Amino acid sequence: MTSQVPLDSRLYGAGQRLLVEFAQGKERPPAARRDVVQEQDAVDAVVMVLATIQEQMHASRIRPEVGSRMAALLMLIRDFIRPLPEGTAADGRDLLTADLAEMVDVVRLIGGSRISPIPGHQRGTDPAQV
Repeated sequence: MTSQVPLDSRLYGAGQRLLVEFAQGKERPPAARRDVVQEQDAVDAVVMVLATIQEQMHASRIRPEVGSRMAALLMLIRDFIRPLPEGTAADGRDLLTADLAEMVDVVRLIGGSRISPIPGHQRGTDPAQV
């Protein structure tokens, strides 16, 4: 153990810092590659988060529309890490590419706007000071 703070809490804290920076319209440059997380680790983590979202939706702790949005965002991450298996209709049409492109547009719209992922806050302001 590297700290008395639990592992989940330390990594969650790193995520909170990213969220605050995003809300402020900032992003620090990435660190050098750590060569710790491999592709399969990331793919497995996405599936674990999806399972947690599903579990919480079934327990009515997450509203269905919120859970489906979180799952859709995870599909962007998963497709970037490792392209999703083909999703084709009976007539052979690709069902995923257009959906992924539309979700990317949503992410880019939110990422480039003053819309904050933190409820009640505007991007460019410090959530701790609002």
